Amino acid sequence: MKRRLFFGLLLMALVACHGMCSPPNPDFSGVWKLNGERSTPKRSGNVTLRIDHHDAQLNVETTIRRGSGAARTAMQRYTTDGKVSTTIGADGDEFHTSIVRSGKSLVFSVEEHEDGHIILSRETWTLIENGAALERVREGAKASPDGTGKQILIYLREPPQT
Repeated sequence: MKRRLFFGLLLMALVACHGMCSPPNPDFSGVWKLNGERSTPKRSGNVTLRIDHHDAQLNVETTIRRGSGAARTAMQRYTTDGKVSTTIGADGDEFHTSIVRSGKSLVFSVEEHEDGHIILSRETWTLIENGAALERVREGAKASPDGTGKQILIYLREPPQT
């Protein structure tokens, strides 16, 4: 009888602790550099994300440098509550994006307006390697140049500037 009571109390404590002790939603804030070698398919170019993520606000500044050309920069402001945000990408295309949390990930539903066409895609952001890397999995017709419809982009967190 004492053993049952002990295990019953232990189980209740574990269930209570799971709700209180589980880590908070991940914060994607930071400066992230694309690692083209670790991405699938491999990527070239210099892409930097400056992310400011607080509660439901997600601001992403994307800077793209290819070769010796001028850098292109775009600022996207999103919410992670499922409401649609309209932004302009670094290539000038218009994007209608809704973002929701799914466990420890952010799931983006994207409608890209390009040259009179609407292109649908989905992207999932997950912090990996104890927050040292950001994995972006893109799926959709235009998601990858190799025609597989899927690409995985790996960004490494830059150390904070002092």
